Amino acid sequence: MQNNIITIDGPSGVGKGTLAISLAEKLKWNYLNSGSLYRTLAYLSNEKKIEDSDTESLVKLTNNLNVEFEINNSELIVMVDNQNISGFIQTEDCAKKASIIASNNMIRKSLIKTQQSFYKLPGLIAEGRDMGSVIFQNAKYKFFLKASREVRAKRRYKQLKQKGINVSLSRLIDELNNRDERDLTRKSSPLIIPTGAVVIDTDNLSIDEVIDQVTKHIKQLVETKK
Repeated sequence: MQNNIITIDGPSGVGKGTLAISLAEKLKWNYLNSGSLYRTLAYLSNEKKIEDSDTESLVKLTNNLNVEFEINNSELIVMVDNQNISGFIQTEDCAKKASIIASNNMIRKSLIKTQQSFYKLPGLIAEGRDMGSVIFQNAKYKFFLKASREVRAKRRYKQLKQKGINVSLSRLIDELNNRDERDLTRKSSPLIIPTGAVVIDTDNLSIDEVIDQVTKHIKQLVETKK
């Protein structure tokens, strides 16, 4: 049992990122955003003109990934080879390509060690689709967030509008449907509730209420940081 790992899983738009960043700041632990790893691959593959179907070239990209996650004023900064690519990987086109890449079994396997390498002292907050079910199966604290597609789409729409990115709500719902289908039906690491995970339905909860619920479960960890 790994007492200093907290995993947060769930589909897109349930509030995983906000929760994970809040916990990482509160505990002063390391942070892994696995979705951003796949978005980084999507971005790099576009830059290098690599097709989604070119598994061999994509696996080579994973072998040479130099990604760092930084948190600045509760905002995630993604650095690749000392370059800030945060803005480039937030588009829906990048998210769509990342979802397609993430459904590739060979690529998922090639990224396991990279993701596990983020586990360093004093601890790790890991969020994604298979953190508790595959990557960190022995984590003591596992959470699974869920919400309806309509609520998730509205949250994503609001988030993108705040960043100055224009997108239609109907398109977001379609993209979420497609992404959910890929996540749930892929052969490798499908989206499931990890064994032993606390499930939280965030439909009618504010992010502060979600944070409060999670904090109660990790009360001992939080109190040691006071």
